Amino acid sequence: MNIIHMVKQWVNYHEEKQHKYGTIVLVLLGLAFVLADWSLYYFSFAEFIIMAILPILFVVGQLRLSKCQIQTISLIIGLIVFHAFLRDFLNIEPYFYRTTLQASIKLIFYLFVVTFFYNYIKRNSFEERFLIINNILAILVITVGLYIVFSIYNNHEYPYRFFWSFTRDDYRSYYFSGNSDFIRMRSIFSEPAHLGHYLLIVLTANLSFFKVTLKNVPIIIILCLGVFLTFSYSMVITLFIILSIFLLKNNNIGNLNKVYLLISILTISVVLFIFRDYIYETFIQRTINIISGTDGSAYIRLVQSWMYVERDKWWIGNGINHTPVITNNFAYMLSDLGLFGLIPFIILNVWIFKNSVILGTLFLMLNISRGSYLGPSFWFLLLFILIYMNGKKDTDIKNARRSPHEKIERV
Repeated sequence: MNIIHMVKQWVNYHEEKQHKYGTIVLVLLGLAFVLADWSLYYFSFAEFIIMAILPILFVVGQLRLSKCQIQTISLIIGLIVFHAFLRDFLNIEPYFYRTTLQASIKLIFYLFVVTFFYNYIKRNSFEERFLIINNILAILVITVGLYIVFSIYNNHEYPYRFFWSFTRDDYRSYYFSGNSDFIRMRSIFSEPAHLGHYLLIVLTANLSFFKVTLKNVPIIIILCLGVFLTFSYSMVITLFIILSIFLLKNNNIGNLNKVYLLISILTISVVLFIFRDYIYETFIQRTINIISGTDGSAYIRLVQSWMYVERDKWWIGNGINHTPVITNNFAYMLSDLGLFGLIPFIILNVWIFKNSVILGTLFLMLNISRGSYLGPSFWFLLLFILIYMNGKKDTDIKNARRSPHEKIERV
């Protein structure tokens, strides 16, 4: 009994201290998202950081799961195991047991990671603090990206390749269609689209959580410019769709501050004027090429991604992580897990749509633009959606503390 009492005192003590040193955990978690494209010995830097955070939170009693979450995770694990045994029972070839085991462990690991961090942030009312930290990190990432682009345009005059020590450094990753006259910003990510993916998540979280005021308009404009400067066709299209949904849902333009409207219009006008040649070459001309069939990238993403779905086993799939790299997670689900993956994935997207149209749209667009459901970026997308799905900041909810008798299991 003394040991139990001491453990409770230890946990309660650190529960009160979270609002003092919890920022460190949030910074590390935000940094993990930023370094998701960096890898070393088959592990991403995000996974190294996460595996460093989890033991600390465990020691201070901050890793918790509700009974409902335990049941949901158990159901998903059961589905994964059942799918593996069913393939083995039906003797469907080819099937690599080691690949299946490794991918299953990774999938289960991220299920727990997302749930743990979601509970940690929600229980301590860290939503606003976590988003502010990610805004700061995003601005730093954009600053680094601008520095790299400036250096490349100046014949690589300033050192920058140390930023790419753990990711790609080939010119194809930042030239537009091999044209050195058009440099696409990718900062410390491996591709411009990956930078756009990251910035869109942070941007949409801001639009969902914060009320747009003069105070945060500069942040939103900077994030939008960051996405635009990637010149990633899919990410810029997603940006326009997200902004359109936001404006339609908040269509009381007449009530907006005139200074806010003036700043927005001037910023858009200046950007369109400065980058008019880029806009024509990378978006208008490319759209024409896609429609005419000259550019097959959209066809590859939307149609050809499904080519690995085999007719004789479409319902059960090729096996978890058995599909080569493709840029469509919906196709990934059907190809790898058959209906066992695609149906739950669609249900998840519909559920997100039901709770938040703008985040549901983000989930849909990013999952047809960037593949890999086993990569950290997908799970960070899911984490942000779960955290900020309830909409605008509510002071009363934010300041409310959970009851000490709430049924949360300590892990």
